[in-house]
Amino acid sequence: MPCLHRSRSLLVHLVRTLALLPLALAALPGQAGTAIERQAEAAAATAPHMRFQPSGKPVTVHYVHLKDEFQSSPTLQAGLRSLKQGIAICVEGNRRLGRPANPPAALPDQILHRHDFEYAARNRSITYSMSYHVQMADDCSLLERATLTAKLQSSKGKCVIDLDRKTAEGVCDAAGHADAPTRPRPANEASPDAGMTALAADPRFAKQLAVLRQLPGAGSTVNGQRRTIAGVECRMVEGIPGVRGCVSQAGSFVPAIGAGMGMTLYREVAKDVSSAVEAKFDLPLDPAIFTPYLGGGFTITGKGGK
Repeated sequence: MPCLHRSRSLLVHLVRTLALLPLALAALPGQAGTAIERQAEAAAATAPHMRFQPSGKPVTVHYVHLKDEFQSSPTLQAGLRSLKQGIAICVEGNRRLGRPANPPAALPDQILHRHDFEYAARNRSITYSMSYHVQMADDCSLLERATLTAKLQSSKGKCVIDLDRKTAEGVCDAAGHADAPTRPRPANEASPDAGMTALAADPRFAKQLAVLRQLPGAGSTVNGQRRTIAGVECRMVEGIPGVRGCVSQAGSFVPAIGAGMGMTLYREVAKDVSSAVEAKFDLPLDPAIFTPYLGGGFTITGKGGK
């Protein structure tokens, strides 16, 4: 009987909490964006290469700034609604239980923001990524985090950089992989289909790719569609169902690292989209763009670390 009584009490408490939910939701602030969210977006307004003063012989790169379009994402819209409802339930529940309740003064416009700044030379690339994400704490307040990271990669390996914590791990040499050899490309790799063709020719992957290509919507190209994004023409490709992109081969070279078939101007993963807001090809930049970890104060670990 005591167990039954406790179960009934919990049920009554839940029903009362849900009944008060509309009033609690009405008391929450509207979506106006939080201070940390606005700061993160403001930080992403300036591309990383704009922060470097010329100090050496320029290196020619292709540059693309991809920005999220998550406000139109059904999944992330549902996540924002869930956050708002969760805060309302948390406030009412904590107050009834005598626990601290500190609801936020403002709600974020989005629960996730993402900016990627990719710089690709012939033999190496580095991508700077800014992200913002949020969740609810036990006291109903927001746990917000904005991060700035970078990843340098080439045939020599990878260097993973945390620009907030000032750490770099992996192959993080003083030259930023400037001496990385460029692997020769097959003659047929000029088209976006070539990467999939090369994989299909490899007996280790042929069976898996054959299965993928039988799935609905599979195929390397999407109706041969071409689009213009950020003033640059690109070709839609779809390597596996649900993952699509628009790739450009503009400029005087096709980078050997990264997408492997050009610069990505559009990315769609399970209907979550990022599109280029800026794209420049054959752009001369200071080589320091590839070595942010040499700016002082960084802890460098791993192969190539100093």
